[in-house]
Amino acid sequence: MGPLACWGNDGAGQSTPPTGTFTRVAAGGDHTCGLRTSGTLACWGDNGSGESTPPAGTFTQVAAGEYHGCGLKRDATLACWGDFYGWTNPPAGTFTQVTGGGGHSCSLRTNGTIACVGDNTYGQSTPPAGTFTQVTAGGLHTCGLATDGTLACWGDNTSGQSAPPAGIFIQVTAGAWHTCGLKADGSFVCWGLNSSGQSDMIFKDGF
Repeated sequence: MGPLACWGNDGAGQSTPPTGTFTRVAAGGDHTCGLRTSGTLACWGDNGSGESTPPAGTFTQVAAGEYHGCGLKRDATLACWGDFYGWTNPPAGTFTQVTGGGGHSCSLRTNGTIACVGDNTYGQSTPPAGTFTQVTAGGLHTCGLATDGTLACWGDNTSGQSAPPAGIFIQVTAGAWHTCGLKADGSFVCWGLNSSGQSDMIFKDGF
């Protein structure tokens, strides 16, 4: 909890946060969103698709995609804004987590199932059946941590980003073209595109 510091490309002002104190931050394509200590949202950077214009209200989580954002309200419902390739309304129900991808977002329902909306060109917004404890949206793919500790990924697999290794995991995070997971034994594995060494990582004990 405290003021934000951002760095990197600032062509649209996405690395120049407003003053104030925050509890969460999420970086999108050319914009950034933060959850203030008051529970309200602030977004900055490119706003060509409305991605830096969050709704009023109080929230507990915020997620940023390529040209959109989503927030988890204090009543556990969702609010989203920006461009979702024609999609306009968030799924109904109550949720425990929200994550933003390229042109899609996914959320974890209170019953453990996953709901995704937005671009579905590669099937990234069509989650499998089953119950999960975590979901993460990448560029054109999505991964979920199943309740039994195994991973499931769906969507584009051009670089192998949707082909997770076997094993029991406790956390997973998806990038644009690669994915990484933390195994129950403490080892850290990545798979997918490795053009910059982003998937060439296997650590254990103090990674």
